[in-house]
Amino acid sequence: MADKLLNFSESEVKPTSTSTSVEVEVTKPPKATENPYESPNCPTDIFDFLPPDNTMFGMYSDPYARMHYIDPRRGNHNGRYWLNQRREEHSFTENEISLLKLLAYHRCATRNQIHRVVFNEEDRVEKVRDFLKKCRQRGIITAFSWKSPLNDGKKKPLVYGLTQVGADAAEVLFHDSVDKDFRFQPIEFTKIKGPLMHTFFIDLVANELFAELRKLDRVTSWERRPQIRLSDGTFHHPGANFEVIADKGKFHTFWLESIRINNGWDDLTINRFKRTQLAYSKLSDSQKPARVIVVLDSDGRIPYVAKLAEKYMPDLASIVRYTTDERLLAGLDKTTFIAWNSKEETMKAQAMKFLTPGHDGMTASEFFEGQELNIEEEFED
Repeated sequence: MADKLLNFSESEVKPTSTSTSVEVEVTKPPKATENPYESPNCPTDIFDFLPPDNTMFGMYSDPYARMHYIDPRRGNHNGRYWLNQRREEHSFTENEISLLKLLAYHRCATRNQIHRVVFNEEDRVEKVRDFLKKCRQRGIITAFSWKSPLNDGKKKPLVYGLTQVGADAAEVLFHDSVDKDFRFQPIEFTKIKGPLMHTFFIDLVANELFAELRKLDRVTSWERRPQIRLSDGTFHHPGANFEVIADKGKFHTFWLESIRINNGWDDLTINRFKRTQLAYSKLSDSQKPARVIVVLDSDGRIPYVAKLAEKYMPDLASIVRYTTDERLLAGLDKTTFIAWNSKEETMKAQAMKFLTPGHDGMTASEFFEGQELNIEEEFED
């Protein structure tokens, strides 16, 4: 179904949107008619969640996935020694600092995401693996993946998060508290089920976009669930608020929302869109996002969610761009972001040129390098 709907066009970001008063009729979410999984252990309610185009869930979308720590005892007794030594000798390495910052503000990340954010693109995979192995042995990070009754034939990535010691190190370096949900306590889940991966998937799919933007050297700021103050003194919390640079003096603010499928996801999405519409109406033009990126588990989910956006956040519907787990995992290109045409009820791949490889406008690195540090030095006689 998605392939028949998908067309292609290109556009630049336009900071403003046009409100629509068209009444959109929205029914309950459409359901799949076939189960793409061959596993005999499929839950009986799987048709309540499957994408309506009969495809599998995206990499970070399986509603049945549960956390499973990998070698949870590794490095348990080494962390304090490592931290004390680093503090005494002032010997944190650049990669350690970058990794601690990533996990302290983004919660968790895969090896591929860490490669794009912490290392150079030309660095070999073996170098990244060796670094992460040492960090686990030193007790500053832990690793986990997930189990599921669904067999999609895909290998699941290792996911890394801070241990208690790693979080303490981040607080020392950045003079900022690390959220308790960002501190991982690795244990064996044997006789009981591990926690559902739902909230971790929200972060992982967001970090897939963040890592791609870092790879393109386009992101100048990124805030996970920020407090955006509205004109009446209340606050709005988008999934993420980030700024990208297109060229010198050309910056665009984006909001990110990641929709993961679970019980009542459609009602949660409606409530989320209503709050977003209300917040948008209370922002000045300079505060409004140029784009709202909505991440879904499949192309087949886009038409239904796009109609929800038209009905419940009409002032933003024209600036919403949709994408999926698999599109982000494939890397940013001309087909990553999808626009919904409500009149023709079709999807169009709509590229933002400065978010594709090869764009020659000023990069984030060039922008930061141009900032000056003026220091008045004092000397003693």
